[in-house]
Amino acid sequence: MIRLDTISKAYGHDELFRNLSWQLSPGQKIGLVGPNGAGKTTLFRIIVGQEDADRGEVTQPRGVRVGYLPQELAVEEQGSVLDLVLGGRQDLLDMERDLQLAEEALARGESSEQANATYADLQEQFRVRGGYEFRSRAREIAAGMGFSNDEMDAPIQTFSGGWQMRALLSRLLLFRPEVLLLDEPTNHLDLESIEWLEKFLSGYEGTIIVISHDRYFLNRLVDTIAELSGGQVQLYKGNYDTFIKERRERRERIVAAAAEQAREIAQIEEFIERFRYKASKARQAQSRIKQLEKIERIVVPPDYEATIGFEFPAPPRIGKVALEARKVSKRFDDNIIYEGVDFVLERGDHVALVGPNGAGKTTLLKMLAGRLQPDDGEVVEGHNVQLRYFAQHSVDQLDLGRTVLQEMEASATMESASRVRSILGAFLFSGDDVYKPISVLSGGEKGRLALAKMLLEPAGVLLLDEPTNHLDISSRQVLEHALKHFEGAFCVISHDRYFLNEVVNKVVLVEDGQLKLYPGTYEEFRWRRERELETDEEGQGATNIAGASALLADGPLVSRKDQRRALAEIRKRRDAETRTMRAQLKKLEAKIETLESEHAELQARLADPATYEAGDEVARINQRFHAVEEELTEVLMAWEEQGAAVEAIEQRYAEEEAAVRET
Repeated sequence: MIRLDTISKAYGHDELFRNLSWQLSPGQKIGLVGPNGAGKTTLFRIIVGQEDADRGEVTQPRGVRVGYLPQELAVEEQGSVLDLVLGGRQDLLDMERDLQLAEEALARGESSEQANATYADLQEQFRVRGGYEFRSRAREIAAGMGFSNDEMDAPIQTFSGGWQMRALLSRLLLFRPEVLLLDEPTNHLDLESIEWLEKFLSGYEGTIIVISHDRYFLNRLVDTIAELSGGQVQLYKGNYDTFIKERRERRERIVAAAAEQAREIAQIEEFIERFRYKASKARQAQSRIKQLEKIERIVVPPDYEATIGFEFPAPPRIGKVALEARKVSKRFDDNIIYEGVDFVLERGDHVALVGPNGAGKTTLLKMLAGRLQPDDGEVVEGHNVQLRYFAQHSVDQLDLGRTVLQEMEASATMESASRVRSILGAFLFSGDDVYKPISVLSGGEKGRLALAKMLLEPAGVLLLDEPTNHLDISSRQVLEHALKHFEGAFCVISHDRYFLNEVVNKVVLVEDGQLKLYPGTYEEFRWRRERELETDEEGQGATNIAGASALLADGPLVSRKDQRRALAEIRKRRDAETRTMRAQLKKLEAKIETLESEHAELQARLADPATYEAGDEVARINQRFHAVEEELTEVLMAWEEQGAAVEAIEQRYAEEEAAVRET
């Protein structure tokens, strides 16, 4: 597997790596972490050969394929989304074309024993490599990334940069290299796509190295953390939480060892100072000086967990209702986003808006902020409310004529003025960075500055759209601490699940133009949502209670007659819920039987040498064979999914029956 031997890299006087060595093992799932600027992306680029190391070398076995997803990449292709994704298996596209050309030649009667053998060999290679499944597999992966069937067939250039990155990630997943390097793969994904990606990568057979600030993602995926700091890689077994615990313990041991060494050095220095000028002790003093020179000083690593506990300035006292949307509607052309919905944000509410991309989360936040007017209804601010709205375009409000420090100082209150530099440091502006003109900052740097500036300004209501973008984990922790202790109300959109779980006390699910409230943390929302989907396949409300077991849950012990009636009711509901699905299963099974029979017949004919004596017939048979193979794959997948769904429903009702029998 890939090996890095004594790699060194510097940009001017800024040394990133110094004699860094690292051996990757097959099948590892590694999270590469470290402070911003440590060189994580540079290390990826060196591994894939996009950048050269100053010294050292990267070696890998012949034939090992390495796939790399950068944070941003311009898409130049002009085809559809599906065309781009299928490009991940260019080998199969080429073989598919060669098969078609061979079939056309056979159809023209250009047949020979050698041509037939070549064709049969190519066909077998195509089958072994997954050629008859790769198109349906590409659609499955693209769907996991959030593309609908219609969107898969749309031109890739009609999509935003974020959606183009989703397509590029889909292409890489279809490619399935032995080594997969992913640089912030969740940046452009919604929560649903992130969870799909977690499941996909958890079953990935190759080696994965991922750079991510998503702590949930790292906890659920990786088995090793590689910390890049001080030009070296330190490996920790386990997920991100295990790494934090072990790094803390390791640092405590180093701090203790450094303290012990400092005491030893102090004693030696004291001896030298006392006796270096006394002739009787001169030899001993010189010996201690040499001893002191040989001591290799223990370097204590930085305390990355020592984040700044900054809090928002106390906002003015606001009324019980901070912000209210009353019967608001919004549509864009024929696309109805909301129709007469209500939303109330009360004092002390820390609310997360969650839901699939395109559901209308940002639209709602903009209407609440007054940046977008509803077509019908109204948004009303509560008593004494001062509102702050943060989105990526908040950078437009920065004064390009100022430096970073000047912009912050202009917004600071008397209470927060002394903390300006600390806050800037927490948001990755340190040293001379604070004197940079805002006009030369990157988009990500401007976003961080706009967020840091917001921390200095008192407000009763905060509306935040993806505030953690471009923040490292330490900066996110600063924001988490500030929001957890915020005395006003806020509403936030974020795909960082760890962040949401830390700061919110309510979750609002935005779906199909409706808003559904779930009190509690993000984890509690997920738990309730999963139970809701398990017990209510037809999507009844979060507070609806259905079924015989619910009627019995808190009541006294029931009679046998009542129990039999409850069990009968459960079976009736089970049969009603699965009746249509079972009918579909029977249809699918009949279709599978028909296709398998035709598949076997065609395969036998293709194996018969007599078939190749009629060139036209060969092409027709082979074309039908390919079509049957692909259709059979799709029908089998549908049958497996339907069967799993039926099993899940039956399991749920079996548990409900067991609960009733225990009463």
